Amino acid sequence: MYIKILLVILFNISLYSGQAIPGLKTFTQPDGTQFIGELKGDSSFHWIQSNGDIIIYNPKDKCYYKAIVDKDKGLIPTAIKPAIISTTQKSPSLKLIKQKNISKEDITNLRYLNKKAKSISHPR
Repeated sequence: MYIKILLVILFNISLYSGQAIPGLKTFTQPDGTQFIGELKGDSSFHWIQSNGDIIIYNPKDKCYYKAIVDKDKGLIPTAIKPAIISTTQKSPSLKLIKQKNISKEDITNLRYLNKKAKSISHPR
């Protein structure tokens, strides 16, 4: 009896947020240009990392933009789109692409924003 209750509780807790699928992916802009990035975060707070930049999706125009990480305001989109894959070469192997790391300050702020999003989305 107690085991069933414990399993139900653990199952419900696990539904709160799932991790982003790891690994590099190719993302396509509405105009057909592409960039390579990696999904980060979970269902309550997520972003894309691409060559040391934070990328977010704007649902209004359906484009991806570089973002500024602000501890108080969250992820703020800029007008700059991420670097595109060269159209003169064949699609590069995702395994061979080395991504630059984002700054330590951005990592700290993203962790803070992620924790903040979880506390807002799922009050305990």
